[in-house]
Amino acid sequence: MISTLFSDVDRTLLTTDYALPEPVVRGFADARKRGIQAVLATARSPNGVAPICRALGIDYAICFNGGWIGRPLEQAAISEAKIARRIALSVMAETRRLGIASMWYRDDAIFTLDNSPLVRREAEITGESVFEVVDLNDLPGQPFKIMCARPLPEGGGFDALRARFSPLCEMTGSNWRLLEITPTGVSKGTAARQIADHLKLDPRFCAAAGDAENDLSLLRWAGTPVTVANAIIEIRDFAHFIGPHADEGGMAVVLDWLMARMH
Repeated sequence: MISTLFSDVDRTLLTTDYALPEPVVRGFADARKRGIQAVLATARSPNGVAPICRALGIDYAICFNGGWIGRPLEQAAISEAKIARRIALSVMAETRRLGIASMWYRDDAIFTLDNSPLVRREAEITGESVFEVVDLNDLPGQPFKIMCARPLPEGGGFDALRARFSPLCEMTGSNWRLLEITPTGVSKGTAARQIADHLKLDPRFCAAAGDAENDLSLLRWAGTPVTVANAIIEIRDFAHFIGPHADEGGMAVVLDWLMARMH
């Protein structure tokens, strides 16, 4: 009996072109009628995931890979975790030195040292504002996440960043283009435990869907891990069910499978 589905967003619910297939929208509506509630679990910011919450009628989301938990449409946080400013500034200084496109995420806007085409593209995907600052010290406060982007699947300085900062931060990827940096101890799995405590959910009756490295902790936490055909092999190896590719609306088939298990 599944009570709750935790689902990743990009390349799980959405296609690789960031479209939300109509069969997936219908699937979530049907699941809600059958008593399955949904929680989104994404690397996106609360603002970046709000349109998906609105389209699917979802209240709760795990954002920034677990750095922000709450209700995006109300901008109401249950839990927040930010990167220590000293560490965050060191990361940004290193990205500048290595020539890596990097973005400093607050909950209301994105800041960057270089508003390059790579940075603009990532902000356009989630419909967010980007502000360029010249000096490191002009980056405001503490970020929830620093995201780095690269144009090609290999290189781009990501290995150097991981080697230097892995002891100080969580470093994970949602696909080959991106390296996402959050505070130590932050993950989708840890956040799922927090929101399950808040909503009095039993993980044995929770399903979780995701496709990438940053989804592993979430799918390992849930009683029923599910995925789509484009997921990494590490996830496909232990998923209880694999739906078609996200580009084919695979989550609609996953939702059908979950609902069939309600009987």
